[in-house]
Amino acid sequence: MYLNRPLREFIEETSSKTPTPGGGSVAALAGCLGASLICMVANFTIGNKKYKDVEEDVKDILKEAEELKSRLSELISEDIQAYEEVLRATKIPKDNKEMREKRFFTLQKALKNAAIVPHKTAYSCFQLIKLARKLSPKANPNLITDIGVGVLFAEAALQSAAINVEINLAFIKDEKFNTGRKEELSLILAHGEKIKNEVIEKIKKKIQ
Repeated sequence: MYLNRPLREFIEETSSKTPTPGGGSVAALAGCLGASLICMVANFTIGNKKYKDVEEDVKDILKEAEELKSRLSELISEDIQAYEEVLRATKIPKDNKEMREKRFFTLQKALKNAAIVPHKTAYSCFQLIKLARKLSPKANPNLITDIGVGVLFAEAALQSAAINVEINLAFIKDEKFNTGRKEELSLILAHGEKIKNEVIEKIKKKIQ
């Protein structure tokens, strides 16, 4: 798992001439970092006497943020594995009809999984954006900009993951599968951006 290795190694391998890690893994990592910031703000708020009245609410937010952080960290590796499955499928020979059919069905299955994984990343990031909105009015105001950075990372990760879903859908022949994914993505992209803008606007007002 990449998180058990040095960050520099991830950066160098991402920048090298290798297919993985790529955009999907980077999107998951960005979301994971966003979740980490939400966790940090919650941790600084819990135990502070000034925020005793909202402490239980913040504890619930922290629990959800920790779960999202864990899920997004897993998706870094899952995205790599999904793309590697696609690469293996493309290497199946096309020498005869039987092999061509095997290649087609194996590749379609791999492409669906390669779309599902970043879709999970996108959905997790959408949940994180909503969590940032819940935390913002309850958190220690000294850390309000950290919520801002966290929600910006989450929305960037959502947008980035969505692109990775869309590129895989372009090669999938199952229209029912494609339509369902596109409809859900469209909703969370629109709502995610709206909530992110709302959170950032409130943060900027507090700063001023």
